[in-house]
Amino acid sequence: MAHIFISYSKQNIEFMRYLRTLLEAEGFTIWVDEERLAPSARWWKTIEENITTCGAVIVIMSPEASESDWVEREILLAEKEKRPIFPVLLAGEAWSRLANIQYADMRAGLRAKLTPALLNGLQSHATVRKPAATTPHITFHIEFNDILRVPADAAVFKYAQYFFGADSAAAEALDEKGIPAEDLMSAPGEYRLVETRGGAAAERALFIGMPLLRDITYADIRSFAARALDILSTQAPDTRHIVMTIHGPGFSRDEREALLAQFAGLRDAMQAGTLPRGLERITIVELSKSRMERLRQVMEGVLDGADYAERLVEGWGYRLRLDAAASPEPQAIESAGAADTKPYAFVVLPPNADLDDVFYYGIQTPIHALGLLCERIEPGAALDDWLEQICRRIDSAAVVVAELSAPDPAVYLQLGYARGKGRPLVLLARDGHSPHAALAKEPLLSYRRIKDLETDLLTTLSGLVGS
Repeated sequence: MAHIFISYSKQNIEFMRYLRTLLEAEGFTIWVDEERLAPSARWWKTIEENITTCGAVIVIMSPEASESDWVEREILLAEKEKRPIFPVLLAGEAWSRLANIQYADMRAGLRAKLTPALLNGLQSHATVRKPAATTPHITFHIEFNDILRVPADAAVFKYAQYFFGADSAAAEALDEKGIPAEDLMSAPGEYRLVETRGGAAAERALFIGMPLLRDITYADIRSFAARALDILSTQAPDTRHIVMTIHGPGFSRDEREALLAQFAGLRDAMQAGTLPRGLERITIVELSKSRMERLRQVMEGVLDGADYAERLVEGWGYRLRLDAAASPEPQAIESAGAADTKPYAFVVLPPNADLDDVFYYGIQTPIHALGLLCERIEPGAALDDWLEQICRRIDSAAVVVAELSAPDPAVYLQLGYARGKGRPLVLLARDGHSPHAALAKEPLLSYRRIKDLETDLLTTLSGLVGS
């Protein structure tokens, strides 16, 4: 089988690997001296044999390669053996010594694509294998872990015009490896794909530009997930395992709806076939164990009834069949992303971790039971425009629910704004706790246990929704 030999400078090894991946995805067999065996007669003989027997030689042109004695030797041998040479311009100017040969312009680096002229030329001289069939299924997992510690081929992050949450931690870790944050920033619709250099357990990090946090919709989250697979299908087609976090919770989006929108985007790419051909596994990683458990429960409620999904025998996860494009999607997946028109309740809580169970089980559960989304901005969210986001969400909330057990200025600020906007209010407090005297005449839902709160809030909200 006639292979392709790639001649390059060690300084351009990342681009060489990227180019090799693109070519292998097209069915070509590539030989490249990546290991750089210890210099010896045998070392050069191995290179000599692979140039002599190859179908074509690709030369990556760059200022570094033009100074490389080994690149020069490889070109001389290829010319002597009358091997077809295909120059690829990575940086700088085209070389005068190869001026009689048309070159492929790939100065976009890790975002460049193979040109039709290069592909056609290579196909005339090198053997093209029949592409391997797409993996018949993909396994989907939700795990408790730090995304920077999970081994994978690619870790996917958003860039919402500044760093926040997991993408902020990733940017900091990559900066320590010599990858400045500026190299990860991109406008909405654009992206950056970089080698992590050990800054994360994943080999590559993909940052996709998105709108500002306050403007991100559920439809954006769905599009983000589909685009991630689409980008990797062309820029890193060898990707087998992708890791990502859930996007939305923390900056006001409903946890359940955000997860469904993100999963729906993955399904969109699967059904369209715009995913890496060898993709085997997608893992959503969550730093909070309790949130991980809730996310799993959401997916169980949806995927247990899906024709294309099968529970894994060992561990938590599902095998998603890719040959089931015609299978009907569960309604929750089909409609995910359209939730931006759904009515929602906005919840106001003081920054107290002890109230997490109150929120997720006593407040969120009855809100979801009534078909409303449940949104809040989590305590400690480092948002530059925190107050503006709060006001925007209260402005269009169907109802505002506020927990007043512990006096907190931020809670009263939000409550005053909601009252000024005429939003329906539901005030909560544990038994034995009273809100500020100014609210003494307001109806108050007092509770002792979370189960009591769930029951009473469901009744109270049912009356509001009904009216």
